[in-house]
Amino acid sequence: MPQRGRARSSSLPYLVRGAAVAPAPTALTSSQSFRRIIILLTALALAVTLIAIESPSATFGANRNGRTSEAQRVIRYARSHLGARFRIGTEGGRYFDCSGLVYRVYAQAHLLRKIGGSRKLAAGYYRWFRSRGLVGRSHPRPGDLVWWTKHGRIEHMGIYVGGGRAISALTTGVKRHRMRSISVKFKAYGHVRLDR
Repeated sequence: MPQRGRARSSSLPYLVRGAAVAPAPTALTSSQSFRRIIILLTALALAVTLIAIESPSATFGANRNGRTSEAQRVIRYARSHLGARFRIGTEGGRYFDCSGLVYRVYAQAHLLRKIGGSRKLAAGYYRWFRSRGLVGRSHPRPGDLVWWTKHGRIEHMGIYVGGGRAISALTTGVKRHRMRSISVKFKAYGHVRLDR
């Protein structure tokens, strides 16, 4: 209760004499808040778009009954090995060579019969696909195989993942890269008959 004889300095009973009073919100602070919300929503939309682009389901959908397609399984297993190290003659766990990566991915997806059923070298996979008329230089689809040559010989292979990129076991490790960004020359795609 205020004492008699003392004038109140403010209509606010809790105001402390000499304390600064916070300014009331202005149109400027409201517009700054609005800008922040717009920036946040834009960043969120970009993040969702990037996730959708990277997702196999953005490239090809689940099959008619809603289950994961064969191509999606191949891409998912190929991506799971990104960062593994290179070692000639190996097919996984922590180390891969190029044909060993292809073999391991298709074995994990339970689709070895679609690429010849057994472990082969890169040139062996190429011959198997060529003998069945499944080799071409255009129209790749996610899950197809890719071969590169050096001095006219099959030297390297990988798995096409869409967007002009492949995953393969390079000497620097398993990486996702552009088709023509490695030191060997693009040869052909092996069109794998996958459910997409």
